[in-house]
Amino acid sequence: MTTPGKMSFEERERRALEIYEAKIRPMMGPADEGKFVRIDILSGDCEIGESSVETGRALHARRPDGIMHTIRDHHSYVIRFRARHRSASQDKMVQ
Repeated sequence: MTTPGKMSFEERERRALEIYEAKIRPMMGPADEGKFVRIDILSGDCEIGESSVETGRALHARRPDGIMHTIRDHHSYVIRFRARHRSASQDKMVQ
């Protein structure tokens, strides 16, 4: 098994989609259409919200050492974004 720090983007994406399809998508309803889903691929924990930034901050607060992947489910297609990890000093600049 590949260690988390050495996972390719494709491996992270594959794991995120597996978690999304198995655990998250079945719980989502019409009110969640178009929302962002941020997934920690190590724990399977997720956050659903109106923006990628919102979901990222909330999930990072719970899982600071996680490996995050964002999915936005909109109608019949899924858009995937690569998560960027920021340092504490960068977070202070954003606030």
